Amino acid sequence: MEEQRIEVSIVIPAYEEEMAIGGVIDAIKAVMATTRYGYEILLVDDGSGDKTAQIARARGVRVQQHHENLGAGASRKTGILHALGDIIVMIDGDGTYPAEAIPSLLEFFPAYDQVIGARQSEQGTHRWLRMLAKALIRKLAAYLVGKPIPDLNSGLRAFKRALMLRYLYLIPDGFSCVSTMTLAFLANKHPVAYVSIPYFARIGHRSFIPSKIRTNTS
Repeated sequence: MEEQRIEVSIVIPAYEEEMAIGGVIDAIKAVMATTRYGYEILLVDDGSGDKTAQIARARGVRVQQHHENLGAGASRKTGILHALGDIIVMIDGDGTYPAEAIPSLLEFFPAYDQVIGARQSEQGTHRWLRMLAKALIRKLAAYLVGKPIPDLNSGLRAFKRALMLRYLYLIPDGFSCVSTMTLAFLANKHPVAYVSIPYFARIGHRSFIPSKIRTNTS
C-alpha cells in the first residue's frame, strides 16, 4: 500500500506541557482522521525539564528538541524548518486552542496564504489589562497595514511553508513571533483570512513569565 504524502505539518511548540500535551495530540489525531489530508505532527520541545517530549514520542509524534529554552519564536522557526508539509498548522501545546478548528482553517487553501484562528475571548491573569493592551497594539498594526486584524497574535494559524520561509529572518525568538508572522504576510500583500474560534484556559502552570522575557512580548 502506497504511503500517503504529507501535505500538512501540524507543529506544536511546547515548553513543559506534560499535563496538556497528550490530550492536545489525541485531539489533533481525532480531527485529522476525519479529513482527506496526509499529515504529520511535529512537536518542538523547547528545553523542557518534564516529560513533554516523552509523552509525544509515546504517541508516535516526531520530536525536535532544543537543549535549552530558546523562546517561543525559536521553537516555531525550528518547526517551520523541519516540517515536511506544504502547509503548516501551528497550535500551542497547552490546551488553549481547539484542535477541532483545524479543518476550518485548511478549507481556505490554496486561495489564501495564511489563515488565523481569531479568538473570541481572552484568558489568563490580568484579563482586562491584557485585552486593552492587545486591542491598542492590534489597532496600531491594522492602521500600519491598512487592513482590519481581528487577532494579531493567535497561536493557532495555518500558512504556506514556502512563503513563511521567505520571512523567517524577521521572526524573533520571543513571544512577538506570531505577531510578526501576521504582519509579514499582510504588509507584503499576501491574502490572510480569519476564522473565529473559542479560547480556553491553559492546562497546567504558566510557562509565560513576563519577568523572564528577553524580547518584546506579543
